[in-house]
Amino acid sequence: MNWDELLSVFGTNDGSLPDIELNNLSGEEVIRGYAFVRDHSGCISSTGHYYWSIANQCEVPFSYEDNPAEYVVSGKAESFHVCFDGVKSPSGKRVPELGLFVFADSLSFDYRMGAGWNEEALQGLFEMILCLSEGSERMEVLHKTNIFDEDGAIFESYWNAVRNA
Repeated sequence: MNWDELLSVFGTNDGSLPDIELNNLSGEEVIRGYAFVRDHSGCISSTGHYYWSIANQCEVPFSYEDNPAEYVVSGKAESFHVCFDGVKSPSGKRVPELGLFVFADSLSFDYRMGAGWNEEALQGLFEMILCLSEGSERMEVLHKTNIFDEDGAIFESYWNAVRNA
């Protein structure tokens, strides 16, 4: 597969943080997805990582070992965002730092465009998304807010090629 077109989408840093949404997930898929991303990273790189407890009306800090997605899915916490660094796909391909938004029925990656994205990193990202999609009959993958792929069609064409390979 020739990754050049997608490299042009990911490779120029315009200062924005585009999103890759994984929508229509079950609660269990959200919880497993969070654990998968965490387990394929080296650390939480965002400072002040916490979720908002609905019952206690306060911020609750969490550590790398925790899975606060469980609280979002159960309705005990608001959606939250955390960043992971040292990300590697299951086959060991290095992926640049990824932000992860956790919602009750979806996960959404945000990423910084730029030189950190090369062919191996893109392959690793798609490998991770493919693993996250295993067993999910309804998962929808959308690429949003990247000015070099405004309608997400370039990303979608690569995603279709990877999942149908």
